[in-house]
Parts: sequence; structure tokens; C-alpha cells
Amino acid sequence: MSTRRTHNKTRLGCGQCKKRRIKCDETHPTCNNCVKKGFDCSFLLLAPSTRLTTSITSRPITTPISSTSPTSKQLAHISPSPSRSSTGSSPSTSDSQNDGLSMIPAPKLLPGIQLKDVFTEFRGQLANYHELLLGQYKETTCLTLATDDPGKSAWQVYVPQMANEHSFLIHGIFSVTSLHLSQLHESAPEREKLRNIAADQMNRAIAQFRLELENINKSNAPALFACSTLTAVYFFRTSVVDLEEVQAAIPPDIPDPPVSAIDKSIDSIIRTFWALRGALSVLAPGWEWVVDSKMSPVCHRTWWPEHRLPASARAVEEDRRLAQLEKLWTNLGRGNEMEHDSLSAALGHLRNTYALVSMLTDPEMEYPTMNSPVPYSVDDTTVGMLRDRAAILVWATRLSKMFIQMVETKRPEALVVTAHYAVLLGRVRNVWWMDGLGAGMLRGIAMALGRENLHLIEWPAQVLGVDVESRFGLDQLAASMRAI
Repeated sequence: MSTRRTHNKTRLGCGQCKKRRIKCDETHPTCNNCVKKGFDCSFLLLAPSTRLTTSITSRPITTPISSTSPTSKQLAHISPSPSRSSTGSSPSTSDSQNDGLSMIPAPKLLPGIQLKDVFTEFRGQLANYHELLLGQYKETTCLTLATDDPGKSAWQVYVPQMANEHSFLIHGIFSVTSLHLSQLHESAPEREKLRNIAADQMNRAIAQFRLELENINKSNAPALFACSTLTAVYFFRTSVVDLEEVQAAIPPDIPDPPVSAIDKSIDSIIRTFWALRGALSVLAPGWEWVVDSKMSPVCHRTWWPEHRLPASARAVEEDRRLAQLEKLWTNLGRGNEMEHDSLSAALGHLRNTYALVSMLTDPEMEYPTMNSPVPYSVDDTTVGMLRDRAAILVWATRLSKMFIQMVETKRPEALVVTAHYAVLLGRVRNVWWMDGLGAGMLRGIAMALGRENLHLIEWPAQVLGVDVESRFGLDQLAASMRAI
């Protein structure tokens, strides 16, 4: 009598195999079942686009708004719009309420960082490389996720504690830590191996994360927010990697980049938008639960100034420069009124963000002192200290879907506004998951704009030191990568 073959069940297969109710071999970036059937495997979402034949743009995970969601009044308090009676584009009410950032407070210091091993329950189940990842996370990676002691304490102590109860969070921790190690490693094969581990772990995190999203409650809301934030960090860093690899792969003898390289670059830019909005989609339904938890220092910033105005002569000049961008669509009369409103709202939010960053960078302003503020280029020669890098991330969370669609379809006006946002990202120093993002975005935008429109991003290119006139900065990138 023949014996029946054992079947090792898994809950971590791709979406297509689950629908067909067959065993998935979990091969990345595409499982063998999907290869045989010619299906688009759901694992593709997490694989860097430069390793795929299909370009993927991440989309936000939508969740129903519950009775615990912040009201429009609360959202206005969370991310207050500055008073600009004489300057600036005024964001529309719908944009401000529907696309606002739910981020706010650097509160008083929490108790000192604990040294207790909060991963004890996992250790018996971990492979050797998981042990390495745990050590790296506790000693280094978790400290790169916040600029203040309360935030660092939350990531180092409270997040691992939550991971003991929510397995999707431990996979998110493994993923981001693997990605961090890949950035630090000098060996190309090892970097590739660690990136693959990061993709695999993030896929496992998201597979379980999405199931939990169907029922956000008091017990899982803080863990879901932490995981969505780690997912945003993952997509920020992989977008940098994708931008560099796609752009560096363009042959030097080709004067104009292929359309596929341009499309992949724009996809990588948009992925960072959706990554931040994904965290907001979790925060909104469970706002009260997250704010009342120990994750409050990560998402709540009541100390940010409500009235935001440029805080230095340089900031005033940059605000004037930004204001001029509105002429790109108001003078030409291109597009419809809704598109113009969306562009103006995005520009208004960008001016607000520039003003906020200037206020949090100015050493004369009396805001809470951060033990580890981020080195930030105040101008071309001076480096100040930005008290909270979260200020830079506000803009992407306030964007309307229409504006993001205009970036996706390569509308010059939307691309130019985004290029000016890249300046803020490019000025940040010593943040591994943001390093190179500003310059990579600018090169991608330059390629999409074409030579005839490069004058529109002359200032961002100058600030970021990207020679867009020389093959859109590609020669400069190739030279820098050869030097590594």
C-alpha cells in the first residue's frame, strides 16, 4: 500500500497560489507555478524593479475609516497648515483633509533604554542569520529610525516587545535590518544576498500584515503602524537602489535614455509617495490607539510650530523661488481647473514643508533639543542640524491622487515640483535609507523632462550637485559608482 506524500503547509505563498488553493514553492521574485501559468506573481511587488522584466508601482493599502479615526479637525492639528496671508498657494479644503499627514510630537524623554533581551521567545526558532539581524537591529538599525531619544526608545524597546505578539512585525524588522546590512557591506555578492533576504522577509511581513488590516483594533494598531513605517523605510531604500541600478545600466554611447529606464525611474519615485501614504492609511483608522500607545513619540509631534514661515534669509529666497513655479501652469493655461488646483495644492504643501524645515533647522529657534539631530545642508556651503527629519516627509503624505497621477504620466509641471522636493531629501546627511534618493529622483526627472526642459530644474540640479547637462547626470553617476 503506497504511502501518501507529506504536504508542508504554508501561509506565506503568493496570492495567485492561494486563490488556486495550490502549494506555492515561495520562489522569488516569481514562484514556479506563476512562471508555468504566465501569471503576474504577487511576489513581484517586493522585488527591486531592476531585477524584473515587469515594472511595478506600489499602491497604497486602503482601509476603512473607523469611529476611532482622527477627525478633520484633529488632522489639521496633527499637521497644521501655516498662515500665509500674503504668499503661497492655498491648499484646497479637500486636499488638506483627505491627504494630510498624521504626524506630530517630540515629547519629554521616556525612561532610559532597557537592555533586556526582548527577543527571547524567538531565539529558539531562528536561523544563524536571524541572530545576526537581531543583534544589528538592537545595536544599530533601530537607532537610525528616529532622531530623538523617545523615538529611539520606542523602536529599540517597545517595537521588539510588540513583535513577540505580532509575527508580521518581526519579519518587518528582519527585512529592514537586512537592507541596512546590505548598504554597509563592501562585497557585491553579499549585498545581493542580503537584499534578497530583505525582500523575502518583507514579503512575509506584508502577507500577514494585510490580514491584520482587515480588523484594526486597539491591540494591533500600534504594531501595524510600526510595520507600515518599516515598510516605508524598505521602499525608500530599495527605490534608491533601483534608481541607481537602472540609471547606471544605461549604455554610455546612448545620448537619450530608453523609455523603459525613464518609466522605471518614475515608478521608483512614486513608490516613495505610496510608502508614506501607506503608513498614514494605518494611522488614520487607528489614530487614538496609536497615539495612546508607546508608539506616540514616532507619530505625534505637537511641538511643531503651527504657523510656518521661512526662518532665514536663505529660506525666504527659496520660498520666493518656489512661488514662481505656479506660473508654469497658470500662465500657460494648460490642463483643466482640477489639475491646476492639484498642482497649486502640491506646491503650497511644498512651501509649507520648506518653511517647517527651515524653522526646525535654525539654531536660534527654541524647540526641544534632540540628542541626535540630522546633519542638514542649509545651503551650498553650510551644514546645520535638522531637529526632526520627519518634517521632510510631510509633503508626500499631503499629495492628492491626481498629482501623483500627473507625476506618473510625466506631466512636466508635476515633475518640476517634485524635483524641488528632491532638494529637501538630498540635503539630508547620514541617514542610510535616504542617502542618494534626492539625486536619484532628480536624474530620473531630468530624463523624463528631456533636454528641452532641463532649464526648469536648473536650481535643484545646482543645489544637489547633479550635472544634468551631461547626459542627465548619468555620466556623473557612472563615474561615482566606478569609484566605489
